[in-house]
Amino acid sequence: MPSFDEPVFRDTLFHRKRKHDKWDIVDAPTLEAPVADTHTHLQLLPDPALSLARAAANGVVFVCTISDVYEDGAVTFDQLGEWEHAAGVNIGQLVHRC
Repeated sequence: MPSFDEPVFRDTLFHRKRKHDKWDIVDAPTLEAPVADTHTHLQLLPDPALSLARAAANGVVFVCTISDVYEDGAVTFDQLGEWEHAAGVNIGQLVHRC
């Protein structure tokens, strides 16, 4: 599993790295229709379940995860059910409902 020096933000916002380890919040793109992410490497993300939840909260309705020869493809398929379940839990915590 890769190591990440960047923090994991537990929100639905978009963050941009600035100088001196500072981060800005930037506006999310305005989507006019549901979006599909057709090329992602879930197992390379620091928190795949959180990433799935954030994608769903921002209008991504389909995610196709990819595994290539440099990755352990079994990890993605072994963990996918767990990531999907955790994403459902995460989205409930990320999105405030009225």
